[in-house]
Amino acid sequence: VQVSLSVQGGASSEVLAPTCWREEETQDRRRLEIDEMPQKFQRVNGGDDDNSDEDMSTVGDSTDAEYNDRIKGSDPSCLPVCCTAACCCHWCYIFLFLSYLVVFPLWCKWLLTAPMPFPYWFDKYPNFPRMTMLESTVGWNSAPNQIIMSDIPTGGSACNSTCAVELHGYRTSEMNFDVTLQLNRPDLSSKEALVHVAYPVLFVSEDFEHWQLAADRRNSYPTPFFGDMGGADDRKYVSVQEACSRTPSSTGIDSLTSQHQFIIGCVTWNGANSAKLKAIEGDTEIDNTELSEMCDYVGGVCGWPCMSDIPTLHRLENCDANGRIDDAAIRAAVYGNQTPPTATSPRVSVKACTDPLSAHCTTDIEDMSSWQCHQCERDPAEARRLQAGLPSLPGVLGPLPGTGVVSPTAPSMDPIGTDSDSDTDSSAEATTQTWRSLPRLRVELERAVVPDGSDMLSTPRAYILSGSSVQGPWKKVYPPMDANSDWEAPKPVGAPENYENTAQQIMGDELRAMTLHSSNRLSMHPTSCFGKRGPKYIVACAVNGSIYDQKNQWQNGSDPRFHLGQAVSPPPFNDRCVAVAGKCGFACESSQSDLSTLPHCLPDGNINQSMLVGAVEPVDNRKTPVFLFVFVLLFGFSVKTIMLCPGIFAPYKRCHYYDPELTEQLRYILVVGVTGGGDEGKGTMLRNTVGMVSGLPPECRCRFIVCNNEEGHRMEMMTCWERFCAVISAVPHSGGFSYEDNLRKFTHIWCEETKNMRLKQVGGKVKELDPKIAERLSGKTALAKAKNSLGWLQLYGEPAMTRFQQAIEALHVDLTTNYNKFTPMTPNEDFVRDWLPPDPNSTSLRMHFTSRAKPFEDPRNIMVQHVAVGTWYYKVPPDATSEQWLELRKKCQEMVYATPDEDGVSVKVPLRSSHGKAGGLNFVDNYISIVNNRPENLYNNEADQDNAPSLYAIADARHQYQPDFMISCVPCFFDEDGNLNHRVGFTQAPQHYPEYADKADYLDNNNAQFFRLNAMIRNCCGGVSSCGTNGMWQLPHRPGDRDTIWNRRMKRVRDRDHRLRTELIEREQFHTSCKIEDTASSLDRVLQGEYSHFVNRKLSYGMSKDPEGFLGAQQRWVEGAITLFWQWTTGNADAEGESKRNGYYLWLVILGFIGFVAALIRLVCVRYTSSIFVEMGMVSPEQFKKMVQDPIRGPLHTAYNYLMMLRGGHSPDNYNYQEYEDMTAQFLIFVLTCVGVYFALWLFTLSCSLCQRCIKFPNEMKWWGRLLISFDNLTYWVWFWTSFFWIGFNFYLATFPSTFHFNNLGMMSFMLVTTILNYALIISNSMRFSIMESVDANEVAFLSMDNIWRANQLFFMVGPIQGFSVITGTKNFMNYLFYGQDIGGWAGGDLTQVSIMIVKYWTSAIIIGAISCWIYLFTSHPTDTEYQSRRPGCIIFTFIALDVLHPCVYLWTVGNNLSDEEASKMTWCQALTDKRWWKRVIANTVLTEGLTNIFRYIAPAYNFMLPILVLYQASFGAAAGFTLVAVGAGPLGGRRD
Repeated sequence: VQVSLSVQGGASSEVLAPTCWREEETQDRRRLEIDEMPQKFQRVNGGDDDNSDEDMSTVGDSTDAEYNDRIKGSDPSCLPVCCTAACCCHWCYIFLFLSYLVVFPLWCKWLLTAPMPFPYWFDKYPNFPRMTMLESTVGWNSAPNQIIMSDIPTGGSACNSTCAVELHGYRTSEMNFDVTLQLNRPDLSSKEALVHVAYPVLFVSEDFEHWQLAADRRNSYPTPFFGDMGGADDRKYVSVQEACSRTPSSTGIDSLTSQHQFIIGCVTWNGANSAKLKAIEGDTEIDNTELSEMCDYVGGVCGWPCMSDIPTLHRLENCDANGRIDDAAIRAAVYGNQTPPTATSPRVSVKACTDPLSAHCTTDIEDMSSWQCHQCERDPAEARRLQAGLPSLPGVLGPLPGTGVVSPTAPSMDPIGTDSDSDTDSSAEATTQTWRSLPRLRVELERAVVPDGSDMLSTPRAYILSGSSVQGPWKKVYPPMDANSDWEAPKPVGAPENYENTAQQIMGDELRAMTLHSSNRLSMHPTSCFGKRGPKYIVACAVNGSIYDQKNQWQNGSDPRFHLGQAVSPPPFNDRCVAVAGKCGFACESSQSDLSTLPHCLPDGNINQSMLVGAVEPVDNRKTPVFLFVFVLLFGFSVKTIMLCPGIFAPYKRCHYYDPELTEQLRYILVVGVTGGGDEGKGTMLRNTVGMVSGLPPECRCRFIVCNNEEGHRMEMMTCWERFCAVISAVPHSGGFSYEDNLRKFTHIWCEETKNMRLKQVGGKVKELDPKIAERLSGKTALAKAKNSLGWLQLYGEPAMTRFQQAIEALHVDLTTNYNKFTPMTPNEDFVRDWLPPDPNSTSLRMHFTSRAKPFEDPRNIMVQHVAVGTWYYKVPPDATSEQWLELRKKCQEMVYATPDEDGVSVKVPLRSSHGKAGGLNFVDNYISIVNNRPENLYNNEADQDNAPSLYAIADARHQYQPDFMISCVPCFFDEDGNLNHRVGFTQAPQHYPEYADKADYLDNNNAQFFRLNAMIRNCCGGVSSCGTNGMWQLPHRPGDRDTIWNRRMKRVRDRDHRLRTELIEREQFHTSCKIEDTASSLDRVLQGEYSHFVNRKLSYGMSKDPEGFLGAQQRWVEGAITLFWQWTTGNADAEGESKRNGYYLWLVILGFIGFVAALIRLVCVRYTSSIFVEMGMVSPEQFKKMVQDPIRGPLHTAYNYLMMLRGGHSPDNYNYQEYEDMTAQFLIFVLTCVGVYFALWLFTLSCSLCQRCIKFPNEMKWWGRLLISFDNLTYWVWFWTSFFWIGFNFYLATFPSTFHFNNLGMMSFMLVTTILNYALIISNSMRFSIMESVDANEVAFLSMDNIWRANQLFFMVGPIQGFSVITGTKNFMNYLFYGQDIGGWAGGDLTQVSIMIVKYWTSAIIIGAISCWIYLFTSHPTDTEYQSRRPGCIIFTFIALDVLHPCVYLWTVGNNLSDEEASKMTWCQALTDKRWWKRVIANTVLTEGLTNIFRYIAPAYNFMLPILVLYQASFGAAAGFTLVAVGAGPLGGRRD
């Protein structure tokens, strides 16, 4: 995917309004076309220039007229400017930028304000079934006594201190006690509440803050739930029967557990009927007629028992879906009553107890198919048999038919009374009869009406019968116990020895007697401890059964669902309880303290009900990790806003076409090529010089000066320069072609031959040039092409060409002899050479060579910028002139320790006030000024060209200007009318390294994102910073140029008398006080109100150093930015004049940025409905409410109500949407406040523009944009830690379960919109400038996915370098401030190796960390929830590791010298033990085009896939948030080397 717009064959219509058009424009354009086409010659006829121009104009006009006549269709020039494609892209960019400003802070606000999804509200506590927000209002009842509780016991005898035995194995001071509960909320049964079943739960706390679960339904008696919600008619009669049902017969036909059953409870009030029922034997069948006579009420259950899981619905007649016998059917079958029962009719229920061994019957609410049946056994009455003289009874043979019950050891079944040889000592096990029994059953009679009559019992009696249908017959489930039976009473298998057999202890009528119970009353018998004696809070909670039974409320979905002692979230409890009440006091202490000492405790021992219930506040994500996440997002957003903000302006209008008349307004155009040693030898200088000369503008009407500044001070470099001058002097110029025409044509060809050369072919490390390279570099191949294509041999003849060829041959010999072997010049002398063309009037070209003195300096001394011990200086007499400058410099001397120079007349000036590149540039500026002030070089014309500004272009040695550099950049300094614009400070063209295509540019040598995105955005307000080379500066004419080149400045170091004095230094045009002189000089121009133009064309071809050297450049740039930041913020910047006076502008921007960030943090962290204007007293609260709040609230509320209507109302599982409404209102107030601040700034700036003479302040909004850019240039290093944060944050997410959760849909929506806005801004900006550039030059420079990927790499790769540079840059500033040290210079390997080592190990650590995260994820055995939570962090961390894999492998394997031939000769043993072989294998595996194509799309792919991943799991949004704010390594761009 490439963000580009290609225009084939030029522009078909004007996109921008034509500028700088004149009547003769067509003539000039054609002249340029003819000039640059070798096939067509522009002959000089020797006639009058005006006539020639007139003739050409006539030809051009007639040709244009003929061409226009052939055009069909409407004239596109009549279209309004706003309808052009570029204009549409511009307005799209503004809309997208404003949308971005709104969406991103709103997203950050949402992250901290919007409640997390409901299921995660209490995820730090164990599972507890919770009601929805709407359902929580059911329990929000402040009425007391919702649950009537027994008081907390005060005596020790009422407390159980043995609860800790099971836990610890011994008794402790911990205790518990029984609690009686009575539910008193009859309204829960209403249609609004819809509570059918309520389970009891007890909470306990000692401080009202930390709660634990003390008991639940497993500890409830007689039922695990409240049988009724309370009210007047809530009583019932209850009877709990035996633990074991009757034994099946030998045939198993009447087994109670192997076939379906109808089990009914027969309740009677009559004593005689009770006696009849009691006397019925177990095998006796009863029909419905007899049943109707003996039973007053009947009712029961039906189905297949014992976990059969067979549903009863539609399988058994007269059996409903809940497993209950239809009341009307049983009444009709027994009593013949066809009248259906009513809601007030008495009702009999049969329920199963969950535990047959418990002393209390806790019933199960499940139907018969889920009953838990158990095994029962009975032993023979051995004692009675022995007394009667009978033998022991053998066991029952085998399984009882139809029961599945086995008497395991009995071999036979002998009838009673039969003789047997069995030993009388036979074991009990051998004679025990076992069978499967129904659960222990409980009969309940509700809404009972006590009958009138005689022989009525005080309480009813209940008997349980079984049958196969409602028609009978019926048998007793529990047959009467015969005291003379040969068998003991049955008991459950596994019953303890001291098991109390109810059937044996309770005889007669009392066993079936029913007791009166309140259905809404139960007792809690806790088995866990409440804690130690002392202050206690006990809370009773009634949990809605329908919520409790939802399996999605539980992780395991099975019993037991609660864990006794588990932590419970504090009040309010109405999100879990439909009814709640609490008691407080000092448990189990005889000496009671005052209850008022317990918070929230009332005098009557009840907990204040209002403290137990209340509004359930939504749980948001306001946690430390989220705060850190949001703060870093806001910091990144603020920086990115500064980067994108300049794009909202329209670029300054300028002249788009070159016209020779433009140069009449310039004093001269100076192009400086700087060489400084290292890789910059003769070959690089020569290639650089050819490019500079080839840029000679056609018919230039000011001097075009090319100067080579040799900072290496090498004699052979000057010799090579002289050989080049001899070549251009020998260019033939007869036969109708001017010298300048031929010079330009030849250098164009020469430039074409050398532009694609590489540093490894011609650089300083090359010992001997390749013959073919030498021929191309010396101009031999260019000469051959000139002879053929230009026809020079035919035009000029052999003699002229021989001289030219000899000069080229001399240059060729110089290049091929002792290449890159140099002899130092005299160290303390300046070397300058001048060249004039054979005929000075034939061309405007002038050549100069400069090499300033480079004396040896004692390394023991500090390199300072003032005169001090160990420095070299020269003396300037009071009457010295600029013409004497070089002569005075020849008399330089060294300041010697303890040998003071007491000359009180002359002023000492440092010979090298700057050891860096800026010092050489300033030396050239001073020298060229002197040369052009000489009488022979004055214009003395009416245009006052001698006092006009000059243009100063910089071409570093490894960069070669292309022939169209000057004609592309010079018009930028002129307005649409062709007048010189003094507000244009400089232009900048991008740097281009053709040997590194985007795919192989592992370390982003081309700095593509800066030049193809950031620079184009900055150009909208004229804020592109200079990047050193390829920059061209406008130097205003300085009064006094002809008098002196020395300036006075305040010394930074005090003299021996502790006083600060002024000193004399050579005039400086470029800053010398830091390593980024171009950025410092750009800042000077910004503070003066000047702006720049960015020419987005490949006007220069560079030869790149090794890519790893780019890391050293990154370190140097950051170091320079830090130094420059401290200089300006502390008032110690090396500036003067208007820029120094306006330095406080930077502080205004800094304070504004801090205020903007603070406002954003306040917006997302604080909930407010006011404005800063109200808080500052600028607007009264009443006015603000009337003018802002009320107009916002009304429409906003209406809008939200409409949205709620569209989505079907409020979600029951969510919170009140008022939260969103408040958040939106607050955000709108913030936006309006920002608009107000912007309007105030605009109004003030407009006022300043109207009163420029009275007010010195930025007079246009674009100036503020340039100040923002300058602020960004100075402070981008402040955010170096963000790359560490994002890596650490993802490592944290990958290793620890997430404690924060976001709504998937909300997170996805914001991520999707923000991602779209990010890429849409890039696309609209690229299209806007691509269209504009295509109109001017039919050339498009686009931002590809490779560039975006490389910028993302740099973000994570250079963080440690920037952190390291913070230390070194601050140290340099301290040396500059306290010692006056010259910190503007740097060596070729300055900290480069340190930077490389830092990045190598840092990127390796990232890759190892990603692998470690996955290993730890799988080896730590996380739960499913933890795995889902940690996996996004692992995935995103892996993406980051893949981003830095290429540079990591490249840095570890670069320079590997194992050749293919050597590798092929290695044995496997040699290869596996040779690290060079491993480097080769890894590099050949990773650094391939195929793998690169995969990796470069991974980052964009997961950017686009991120919203989809977020919809699956919102944690992806937090893990990959950096993708929305990461802006690369920094804004400076360019390579200043």
